[in-house]
Formats: sequence, structure tokens, C-alpha cells
Amino acid sequence: MATRALNISRIIDERPFSRLQLMVVAFCGLINFFDGMDTQSIGVAAPFIAKSLGLAIPQLGPVFSAGLLGAVIGAIGFGAVADRFGRKRLLVLASLLIGVFTLLTALAGTFETLLLCRFLAGIGLGGATPCFISLTAEYTPNRYRASCVTLMWSSFPLGAMVGAFVNSRLIEHFGWQAIFFIGGLLPVFTTVALAIWLPESLRFLIIRKDDTAAAHRILRRMGVPALPAGMPMTTDGDETERASFGAVFRDGRTFGTFLLWVPMFAGFGILTLVVLWTPSLMGMNGVTPADAAFVVAFNGLGAFFGQAVAGRCIERFGVVPTMAPAFVLGAVATVGLGYSVASIPLASLSIGLIGLFLGIGTAGAIALAAEIYPTSIRATGVGLSMAAGRFGQVCAPYVVGQTLAAGVLPSQIMFGAGGAALVGGGFILLFKIWLSRRPSAPTLDAKAVS
Repeated sequence: MATRALNISRIIDERPFSRLQLMVVAFCGLINFFDGMDTQSIGVAAPFIAKSLGLAIPQLGPVFSAGLLGAVIGAIGFGAVADRFGRKRLLVLASLLIGVFTLLTALAGTFETLLLCRFLAGIGLGGATPCFISLTAEYTPNRYRASCVTLMWSSFPLGAMVGAFVNSRLIEHFGWQAIFFIGGLLPVFTTVALAIWLPESLRFLIIRKDDTAAAHRILRRMGVPALPAGMPMTTDGDETERASFGAVFRDGRTFGTFLLWVPMFAGFGILTLVVLWTPSLMGMNGVTPADAAFVVAFNGLGAFFGQAVAGRCIERFGVVPTMAPAFVLGAVATVGLGYSVASIPLASLSIGLIGLFLGIGTAGAIALAAEIYPTSIRATGVGLSMAAGRFGQVCAPYVVGQTLAAGVLPSQIMFGAGGAALVGGGFILLFKIWLSRRPSAPTLDAKAVS
């Protein structure tokens, strides 16, 4: 008599959350935390780096862009490779890249070396993202997968807040190099821990490698009782697609994929431009740099809370009731910031609400990206979606700089940014329509679809 196959998906969905699964989410959140810290590092250190290298601060613009461009390339490339060779391997490699080239940033003695280090560190930071999002999604039960993904993602603004607080004090006492020594050593040590303790995705092991022996070892670590040796394993859903960029757009996913990219582009772009440009816009209105930095901190605080609750809200209320209002309210707050850059209390309120609402919107989009693609192409799909968001981070600050140089008022700039947020909310409505017509809609959207 044929041996009945063990369904890995049901094991994860039906059993209590184990310590191993909690460890996976924690490791993924830790790497994301380092990404958040890194976003603060180069901005805080820029004046001191410029002085050390004998450059004017505007000359460091390519350095900022190099890190973001590297993140776009990393998100696309690592996502595709992770679907072929495993999430763990690529996450370990990405963590090593982050650590090594952040350390080397502290030793950079020329502009060219600094540019290269930031670019390669950016590849690691961007490349880690689809790996840890996929791992989190594949180790968490369906019933609260979105909550786990967005809660894990909230470690990014948490890292940014910690970085903003710690980095200035490190520079004050030890010099700008200390930021990158510490920011590099932590990922290097974490890389060792990942290599030793982080498990590969169970779903990946079954779908890509048919490695039941490794899967048995991981199941024992999850507390699953001993299983017969050689017992066949399977997963839910159609997981036969070969990993490729083209596979992301097959089986009716093309429209949904593009619909998801637009809110990712808009949300990440706006969150980045308000952090990078608010201090300058407030400075033009007589606000001191210290007070402007205080205001920007509220963006991280709002984003942390927004991203932490986004998944739970989607699971409870559905995609549209959660994300569409978040983008609309984020648009209102963005317009409000344009009219309040001369007022510390009003600017703090506006930028905090931008972080809260667009944090919900972007984290929700990430959770959706982790849901709509099957395991065999999940990292590729998530990587492309994150690349759209990273590309927004590259474009939005550049557009603001060009429009300011052309004499456009801050209120007009933020009005345009608010319009982009409204467009993102509109595309969420279209995404819901597309999702409701799918043969099998993701479970996180059960309320919205029904």
C-alpha cells in the first residue's frame, strides 16, 4: 500500500507556533532592523565624511544614490536566485555583503571607494529583503501570515529610530567611522548565527530539492513527533512552476503584479522623500537642524506602529478597507506637511501621520506580495515588488530636488506627492477587483473577497 504523503503546508498551518518558527521571524526582523539602521547612518555621517574626504556635501549625492541603486539590483537578482538555490543561502550571503562592505565604508579613503562600498552594501540590503520576507511567509500559518510579515517588517522603522538616536552619539564620542564599524560587525556576527541556526524554507526543500531528510530534521526542531524515514512530503497548491522572471507574469498574474507595484512605488517614495527633504524644507523656514531632526523622528514612530498592525488589520477587515483609506489619509497628511514646515508641532503631527498611514499601506503591499505568488516563485515576485518600492525611493527625492531647484513651493511639491499617494490607493481598489476574480484568492483577503 502506498505511503500517504505528509502535507507540509498543513503542518505549519495547523500546529501551534513553535520556538523555531519564532526564531525564523526574529532573525528575519533582525536583518531588516540593520537595514533601518543603515538608512540613518549615511545621512548622519555625510557632513563628517565630506570633511574627511575634502568634498562638499552635495558631491555625496551619488553615494546616496549608489546605495539605493544597489538595493534595487539586489532585490531583483537575489529574489530570482533564492527561488532556485534557497532562501537561507542567499540571506546568509546578503548579510555577509552588508557586514563586510559596511565595515569597509569606515575605511574608505577615496570617493570612488566609498561609492563602491555603498553600492555593494546596498546590493546586500536589497537582496536580503525578498529572502527574509519569503522565509517569514513560508514559516508562518495562513491564519496570521500577514500579521507576522508586517510585524517583522516594522523592525525597519525601529532600526531607523535606534540609528537616529545612537549614531549621533557615536560620532560625537568616537568619530563617524564608529557608525560603520558597529553597523558592519553586527551583520557579520549575525551571518554566523544565520549559517548555524536558521533553517531553510520547508516548502522550498520539498518543492525544489525534494530533500525529505532535511525536512524531517527541521520538523523535529519544530516539535513534530518522529516520522517514518523516507515518508513522502508535499505542499498545498500548484508549485510546479520553474523559477524565472517570466513565471511571475503567468497564470493571470501580470495585471495584479503591476497593480501592486504602483502603491509600492508611491508609498516607499513618499516615505523616503519626507525623511530626506523635510529637514531642508524646514530649514528654509528658519527651523534649526536639531528641531528638524526631532520632527523627522515622528515619521519613524508612526511607521513602526502602522507597519506593526497592518497585517492584522488586513486579516480582520480585508485589503480595501485597510489599505485604501491608509493611502488616502497618507495623502492628506502629505499635503498637510507641505503647509506646516514652518511649525514644529504641526510638522511633527503631519509627518507622524504620514509614517502611520503609509506604513500601513506599504507593509500591507509587502504582505500581499508574499501571498499572491506560489512558493516556487515567491522570492522572485517579492523581489520585483520590492524593487518597485526601492525605485520609488530613488526617484522621489530626485524629483523633489529638481522641482525645488525650479522654484516650486514646498506646498506644491507635497500636494503632488499627496496625489501620488491617492493614485496608490486607487490601484489598491483595482487590485481588490483583480483579486476577487482569481480562482483562489489569498486567505488573508477572505473578508474583502467574500
